[in-house]
Amino acid sequence: MLQSIYSRSTTILKRFSSASTNQMTVLYEPGFSTPWDLLPTTRYCGFVTDLRAKVQIRSMEEQELPELEVTATRTERITAVRDMEWKGRRKEFALFLETSGVGPTKIAAISLLNRVPYYHINLMPYFTDNGIVNVAADARILGRVEDAGYGLLQGEDELVIFGSVKEEVTTLPEEDRTIQYCQPFTWTLGTVSAQLLPVNVNRLQATFVNRHSTARIYLNYGVIAENSKGICLMPNGGSYEINTTNPYKGVISAIADAAGATLSGLECI
Repeated sequence: MLQSIYSRSTTILKRFSSASTNQMTVLYEPGFSTPWDLLPTTRYCGFVTDLRAKVQIRSMEEQELPELEVTATRTERITAVRDMEWKGRRKEFALFLETSGVGPTKIAAISLLNRVPYYHINLMPYFTDNGIVNVAADARILGRVEDAGYGLLQGEDELVIFGSVKEEVTTLPEEDRTIQYCQPFTWTLGTVSAQLLPVNVNRLQATFVNRHSTARIYLNYGVIAENSKGICLMPNGGSYEINTTNPYKGVISAIADAAGATLSGLECI
């Protein structure tokens, strides 16, 4: 069996307001796989493709843009912008990286100013010159609002961090499990829910066929089935199968919309 790569997309969305403290907040941490991912529980690695901040500061006066002469030099222009960002009244937001071996490490500080109505900041350049920020399975990105001498967020102040991530995990080669044994069943169902199969962690396949000529049968993943809900098996051969493309190991129940409905099935391990 060859190695397989599983991927999924996720969204970063964190909001900071006057209710936020100066405690660190996880902005992004690679997630874990789920039973629906068809692979053992493990943590993904992340590829951040977009990361931005929406800044809306109302608790301070609006920041005036510097007045520059047409003849101002490049150095004078850069200095004026720096002074506007860092020498006046401002709020501040810090970005951190953390791994399993190194605690939260500050990598950048961002000045938050009052610019009506609001403005956006591209946060990607604080992490990389490339178009993607690679976040290992044992790493995460954190942030917090810091007091730069003018307090934390107040009143209607708001900071929103948002972005997109593609997560991937690679599975190691392993032998495919094959069916070793199958147990056939026949059930007679009525209008009261009945359990068909209990939990079976070794289940590789389960197949169900409605053999009644007129009754509909409804399957459910769980202990109680309800009429007109769940997976409907139509009369005269309506069927459903659980296999490696839709694995389910738990309890399976069923109900019919008429008495005496015959259901045949097979569970394989």
